[in-house]
Amino acid sequence: MKVSAIICEYNPLHNGHVHHIRETRKHGATHILCVLSSNFVQRGDVALLSKFDRAALAVRAGADMVVELPSAFSCSAAEVYATSAVTLLDSLGIVDELSFGSSSGDIENISLLTEASLSTTQIYGDRIRERMKQGDSYPAAVWEIVRQRYGNQVAGKMHDPNNLLAIEYMKAMQKLNVSFSAFTIPRRCVMHDEAEPSGQFASAGFIRKSVAEGDLGYVDYMPGYAAKLLSDRLAEGRTASLRQLERAALYRMRTITTEELMQLPDVNGSLASRFYAARNAVSLEALLAQVKTKCYTMSRIRRIVMYALLDLRREQQTGNVPYARVLAFSERGSELMTIAKEKSRIPVNTSLARLRAESAAASAMVQTEERASHVYGLAQRTISSAEEDFRARVIMGTYG
Repeated sequence: MKVSAIICEYNPLHNGHVHHIRETRKHGATHILCVLSSNFVQRGDVALLSKFDRAALAVRAGADMVVELPSAFSCSAAEVYATSAVTLLDSLGIVDELSFGSSSGDIENISLLTEASLSTTQIYGDRIRERMKQGDSYPAAVWEIVRQRYGNQVAGKMHDPNNLLAIEYMKAMQKLNVSFSAFTIPRRCVMHDEAEPSGQFASAGFIRKSVAEGDLGYVDYMPGYAAKLLSDRLAEGRTASLRQLERAALYRMRTITTEELMQLPDVNGSLASRFYAARNAVSLEALLAQVKTKCYTMSRIRRIVMYALLDLRREQQTGNVPYARVLAFSERGSELMTIAKEKSRIPVNTSLARLRAESAAASAMVQTEERASHVYGLAQRTISSAEEDFRARVIMGTYG
C-alpha cells in the first residue's frame, strides 16, 4: 500500500489536474489522498465551485479521499497555506509521499531551490528588511537577495510561479521533519495562470476568465464530467464570484476600525492606515487599487479583505488544523478512512457537527468555517447559507 497526497484547489478541475493525478498513480500510488482548499482560496478569492462539488470532481478524476483544508488556512499566504496542509497530512499518519507539480519535474532541483530560499531568509533577514523599507514586497526582496547570492538562473527558477508552492511544501516538510517523501511531476501543459491555452490544456485562471466572460470554450480544457457540472451550476446560479460579494466587502471595509484591522493576518500599521484611508471607495476594484503599492502584492490585499469578511484573527492561523474533515471518498478511500481513524493524531470525520464536539480548538475552527460558508453563500447568484455545510451528503464516488 502506497498513499500519495496532493495539496490542491481544483478551482476548477481541468485536464492538467487529471494529468497530475494519473502521473501520481503511475508512480506507484495505490491510494491518492487530496487536501482540498475550502470555499476560499489562496490568492484571496472565492472558489468558483463549492468545496463539495470540487471534492466530487476530484474523486471522479481518480482521487480516493478528499480532506478539507479549512478556510482559515486555505485563504492564507503561501507559507501558512503550505505548512498547514503539510501539517494536516503529517497528523493523519498514513501518507507515504507528497506529489506536486513544478517546472522541471526534478526533485533535486526543487530541493536546491528550497535550500537557497531557507538559507537566504535565515541568514540575510536584515538585508531583506532593508529592501522592504526601500519599497520591495517581501517576495521581491527575497528574490533580489537570492539573485545576488546565486545568480539570475537560480533566482529565475525560484520566481517561477510553478515552483513557488513546491518550494513552500519542501520547506514545510523539512521544518516539520515529516516521515513522507516528496515527488514532483513536470508541468508540461501550461504555466500557472497562463493567459493562453496549449493543446488540450489551459490554466485554471484562463478557465475562470472564460467563465466570467461567458465564453464556453472552457469545455475543451476540462474532462467532460467537470465541464457538465460547471455548466449546470452556472445555469443554477450556484457558482461563486468575488464580484457578487462586492457590497458586503465594501460595507465591512467601511465599518471596520483600525484596531480590528490590526488583528487580521498579514496586516501591519501601514496597511491598516491605507485600508482606512480607502474606506470610502465606491467599488471593490477601486478600494484594492487605492491600497496597492509596490510593497504589497494584490493577493495579500485581497486576502485581507477576505479575512475581514470572515472575521478571521491572526491567532487562528498560528495553530494546527485540529481535525480532518472528509468531503468525499471512493471505495478505495473507505480503506483510507478506516486506517486514518486508527493512526491519526487528530479526529477524522465527515460531520462538522461531530467534529465540533471533539475539542475547544475544533469547536472554534468549525465556528470559523460556518461563518465562511455563510459568506460564500452570498457570493453565489442563488444565495445559500452554511446549512449545506452541516447537511451535505458526503460524496462516495468511483473513478471516471
